[in-house]
Amino acid sequence: MSRAAGTVIADRYEILGRIAEGGMSTVYRARRRSDGTIVALKILRDQYVADREFLERFAREARAAETLTHPNVVRVFETGKDGDTYFIAMEYVDGIDLKVHLRRIGRLEAADAERIARSVCEALDYAHHQGIVHRDVKPQNILLASDGTVKVADFGIARAIAAVTITQAGTVLGSVQYMSPEQARGAGVGRASDLYALGVLLFEMLTGQLPFDGDTPIAITLKHLHDPPPRPRSIEPSVPLRLEGIIMRCMAKRSEDRYGSAQELASDLSGETDHWARLLEEEETTRMFEVTEDGAEPRSRLRVFSTRVAMILLGAVLLGLWTGWQAVSAYLNVPEVEIPNMVGRTLPQATQIARQAGLTIEIAERSYSPKVAADVIISQDQPPGKRVKQGRGIGVAVSLGAQLVTVPDLVQQTLQAAQLALDSVRLKSGRLQEAYDDVVKPGSVVRQNPPAGTRVPVDSAVTLVISRGPTQIDMPALVGRTLADARRALDERGLVITYLRTIASTEVEPGVVIEQTPSPGSKVRAGQVTITITVSARPGEESAPPRAPVITAEPQVVETPKPAPTPRPVPRVTPAPQTSPGQRATPAPAGVLRRTRIQIVIPEGPASQEVRIVVIDESGVRTIYREARPPGERIDQVVQTRGFTVIQVYIDSRLVQEVRP
Repeated sequence: MSRAAGTVIADRYEILGRIAEGGMSTVYRARRRSDGTIVALKILRDQYVADREFLERFAREARAAETLTHPNVVRVFETGKDGDTYFIAMEYVDGIDLKVHLRRIGRLEAADAERIARSVCEALDYAHHQGIVHRDVKPQNILLASDGTVKVADFGIARAIAAVTITQAGTVLGSVQYMSPEQARGAGVGRASDLYALGVLLFEMLTGQLPFDGDTPIAITLKHLHDPPPRPRSIEPSVPLRLEGIIMRCMAKRSEDRYGSAQELASDLSGETDHWARLLEEEETTRMFEVTEDGAEPRSRLRVFSTRVAMILLGAVLLGLWTGWQAVSAYLNVPEVEIPNMVGRTLPQATQIARQAGLTIEIAERSYSPKVAADVIISQDQPPGKRVKQGRGIGVAVSLGAQLVTVPDLVQQTLQAAQLALDSVRLKSGRLQEAYDDVVKPGSVVRQNPPAGTRVPVDSAVTLVISRGPTQIDMPALVGRTLADARRALDERGLVITYLRTIASTEVEPGVVIEQTPSPGSKVRAGQVTITITVSARPGEESAPPRAPVITAEPQVVETPKPAPTPRPVPRVTPAPQTSPGQRATPAPAGVLRRTRIQIVIPEGPASQEVRIVVIDESGVRTIYREARPPGERIDQVVQTRGFTVIQVYIDSRLVQEVRP
């Protein structure tokens, strides 16, 4: 819930105004009443207050961050609570964050990028020596003060939110562009992960774009896992070769190939060292001698060494000529045999056949094959029928059989998280089914087939049953809530606003719900209910840009097609069986055609904000709309999908709403 100016938190902090709003919290500019110090007050969103384990973890990490005192680190003064309000009081930085700065100017000159990166290195090196890893280095957490100072915010807080980011929509999506491969795999995260993110940040500062981008967070994460980063100079030729080398080392896939510490990276950025060129130097010829200033003694030793080397080489040449002549003579007297066909034979069979022909088998390669059984010959380096000297070795490639992987546990994960988990082990989602479920939240996995722990070949399909929420849902009470809170309450139940009206009011704060239909407590069903919300506005501001994005979704009538004269192919998405005895599951029919009208009103903010609409259905993932629009403008799109559907709305790369029609 938004806090108005003048609100006092914990009898210590008076709110002066809102600074920013994110997926986890809202940040306010506040005054410490004891001494008048201006602070930044971060207040957790209401949905995280009910998670006691998360709150304990969050408080523990925030208290650890309180110990950090460094010129390039945003100071944490205290953490506390006021009733159900949990807050962190931090140093207020008069300036802007790096993301806003990059949006304004596009990219930075090399000197400016180096200066910012060195300051971030100083902050990271200090925190790492205190045993604290940032885990979420991104431009939104890099603050540029008006006096030119660079400060890093939110140290250690990402560790606390790591357990919830996979299920809380919108909290991890803003950071996925800076996520290290080990973070994407769910492996242990250490100092090297911060350096990887800093490499991405340096890439963005110098080129004006990110190394990896995609239509969905899953696509971006997979690129971090598998794709080599592009060379910065291929995008912006003015980038110095030294900075390109630094970026490529920071973004090495293996953490051990990156810089050993933030200080080592800082010394490269300042030009004191050239660790970035280590791999190039290892490829150069190693010098055997070092010439001293007087030069006499080393040159004398060099002449002696050269004479000895020449004598050894002459002897080796003569010995080689004699041995070669003997070998040629012996080779010319060896009989020839015909190479048999060994492809498709088992290794023991091929060995026996080769022995009978007077040949030997040499295993040149072992590789997985989904079509060839284990220990069967896939290919041979010499064609059958060719005549060769007896005793020759024939190189063969031997199959290891189909590569097996373990199916991960996907139950209660969101569809996106489940698909990411499958992609990370080289599996794919197969048929998507739907079922009502009273326990699993809408849009999350109810069941899977094969079950978790099963060993299956790579590229196998896993059938997912997606929850549509309870069969009957109690309509929540929305009157008195802000529009953002009302939308969040509906989203948690798989519901979405169909129509939104604005009415001028002098008695109610702007942006607060004053009417709703259906009434609270009404029994409704997701995807089959029309929800109308009326929100208050100041007189004369009914048409002004809203403070938060306004998104409504209205199902459209789809005409039932006439039966085709020929049999239709079996669709991929099919209804799932009932989830429990006595529960009436009425999922959408397999492959059902849906049309949904999505209306978006751009919120107040920058003069141009990129709006992106992403659709996930049985056809896959695709972007159907992507355009920059000004505040207050209305976007009206009719989206056609088939089968289970998720429609995501992003504004400036931040997920603001998911619709499941």
